[in-house]
Amino acid sequence: MGSPSDTGRGTDVWFRTSLPLDQLAVELGADVRDVDGEDYWEWVIADFHGIEIDLCRTHTVPAGETDTRIFRLDGPPDGPRIFPPGPLAVLVAGLTRLKIDPVYVGELIPRRGNEFDRIVHERISG
Repeated sequence: MGSPSDTGRGTDVWFRTSLPLDQLAVELGADVRDVDGEDYWEWVIADFHGIEIDLCRTHTVPAGETDTRIFRLDGPPDGPRIFPPGPLAVLVAGLTRLKIDPVYVGELIPRRGNEFDRIVHERISG
């Protein structure tokens, strides 16, 4: 896998799936701690191989028609939230096992509102 973060912001993994977020977390082997949502976003907070992750997406359109994003929630308050290589490899392998294709690893940079620029470090396709 390529460099998780060239800018030092952190690692984002994104893809499309219609699986409910809590089911996706369990299928990936994560321990779900919280499931919540608001007007625009829905999310699951879970423990995954020693790190805290956030699985999220908008719920203003059907789940399979929008990107699902997974990123590291814990880490230094002002530092990069980069996935360690081991948990990142396990995460990508789990998504591949679930036949989720393609999977992007890179960074989502907030632009304005709920819009992001995508920096793709790697595109994984089964």
